[in-house]
Amino acid sequence: MKTVRKSVCTMLSLFFVLPLVCACVGGQSGQGSASKAAPESGATSKSGTEKLELASVEDMVAGAPLAVKYDNVIIGKFESSTQVQTDYPKAASDCEEQIVNQLKSKKSYKNVTDDGTKKFSGKTAVVDLKIVDMRITSNAARMWGGVFVGSSFMDVMVEIRDAGSKKILHQRLLSTSNSAWAASYNGGSSDQSLPADFGVLIGEYFSKVIPAK
Repeated sequence: MKTVRKSVCTMLSLFFVLPLVCACVGGQSGQGSASKAAPESGATSKSGTEKLELASVEDMVAGAPLAVKYDNVIIGKFESSTQVQTDYPKAASDCEEQIVNQLKSKKSYKNVTDDGTKKFSGKTAVVDLKIVDMRITSNAARMWGGVFVGSSFMDVMVEIRDAGSKKILHQRLLSTSNSAWAASYNGGSSDQSLPADFGVLIGEYFSKVIPAK
């Protein structure tokens, strides 16, 4: 009888605790949506900008490249809201670092930098980025809630222009999300590495849409 009563109590505890865990996905942006599903490629954002889901370097389809070829690429502004900066203080820097590394690994451009004050000879493309929305599931939430706390995701608006010009030549809302099942299996490591992983994908995207001389 005691065993049955203990089992019932355990089940009731899980019933009440699990929803709380699912709600407490650590560090969720005030703009984020905990129930947001993975965005569809080709969809349009609220601003009217085309949204593109980036899943892997190997299967990436970036679309038509710019008409002009470039010698250099500069990562200009990388902005985010105060809420995102508070919840995820390293997200922008981790993402930016991997964008630069990925572009440099292509060995296609003469110069690649995140120093907006730099000036180079030749044709230079400047890329400005802004984190529009994101949600990274905390390790504690993933440990207790598993797949039920959902996927982590990140949406970044990117704009490309010529150095010294304000005219936007290319604008796209890039998005990525991880697998809640895979994140549960690997202990949440793919949640925490999402900004850096996304940086690799964004860097690869830029290498496809910014042709090198």
